[in-house]
Amino acid sequence: MEKFQTLPDAIDLAKFAHRNQLDKAGFPYIEHPLRVLANVQAQGGRPFVQIAAVLHDVVEDTPFTLDILLALGFSPAAVRLVDLVTRKDSVQTEIYYNNIAVNSDARMIKMADISDNTLEWRLSYLPDETQDRLRKKYAKALDSISRLAVG
Repeated sequence: MEKFQTLPDAIDLAKFAHRNQLDKAGFPYIEHPLRVLANVQAQGGRPFVQIAAVLHDVVEDTPFTLDILLALGFSPAAVRLVDLVTRKDSVQTEIYYNNIAVNSDARMIKMADISDNTLEWRLSYLPDETQDRLRKKYAKALDSISRLAVG
């Protein structure tokens, strides 16, 4: 089997995995992970962090799993970051944010994710109640990560 290890491979996989998905505002979903990637690149994220950034929602929002990403050849370091930023019903919110806060690479990805999710132009397409709910949700997330971050 061909192994996928590069950022272009990760972008192609994200495009495939998120094909036909729309975000809450009705835009192609893939635009979100691509903006998160661009944010991480602008911050100087290392290549495996960039790969995780573009794949950050693949496990959460598609049939792909962490094991599939590893089997495809993505590095354990990149897959570990995808795992850290993937919401799981079995993990308490405070533990989820603590795990992100103490890992600078996961924190970089999650902060880029939250930043993109709270862009005013994106929120403006949503009903007022949804905007308010998301603003509160992400403000709480930012507070948790900031409080728990070390170094």
